[in-house]
Amino acid sequence: MIFFIVLIILLLLFIILLFSTVHVSFLYTHKGDDDFLRIKVSLWKVISYSVVVPEVKVNTSERKIEAKKKSNGAAGVKKKKTKITVQTIKESYRKYSRLLVHVTGFYRILRRFLKKVTISQVRWDSRFGLGDAASTAVASGMVWALKGNALGMLSHFVSLKGVPSIQVIPVYRGTLTQTRLSCMISFKIGHAIVVMLQMLKHWRKISSSKSKKSKKYIAGGTSHV
Repeated sequence: MIFFIVLIILLLLFIILLFSTVHVSFLYTHKGDDDFLRIKVSLWKVISYSVVVPEVKVNTSERKIEAKKKSNGAAGVKKKKTKITVQTIKESYRKYSRLLVHVTGFYRILRRFLKKVTISQVRWDSRFGLGDAASTAVASGMVWALKGNALGMLSHFVSLKGVPSIQVIPVYRGTLTQTRLSCMISFKIGHAIVVMLQMLKHWRKISSSKSKKSKKYIAGGTSHV
């Protein structure tokens, strides 16, 4: 009897989890040579995990990017220094090259999932100056158009909730570049699980197809010996 009660409780918790919404808070700021990125994932406003990249340095002599990452979760604050070299980029490219060949199938699955994703509280503020009033004025109009087109394209893939706040402030004296972009991304766990299962099924289908072709090729090659 106790076993069935526990089973029912676990089943109810699983159903609640499927219909629960995950909120991802995104914040990116750029000021001169300083960049800041923070991504915070929260569930039920109780469970949260955040990743902060407060410092990014480009080392041109060694051809690498150094990023200091700080994560804050249930286990406490962890700091990790990541180095991205030319070799790691090449290895990553080789690793995902097979995936890119079959990107069409994965894109269709991802596109259906993105339609269920909601982005709200979009705020995109920029302040910049090119050192010349005329050039800054022309660039200001281009930045306005760029932001509008970017949000327009984004609305074709996800559901935008509310009216995005866009601001472009030209600085006619001096050279300046500042940007602040923040938003809230929300989706249900059930939808994420479904898309992962669909991608896994698609990947297995691809692997099975490759295996059959390989066996057919080997069989065809040995038959001529």
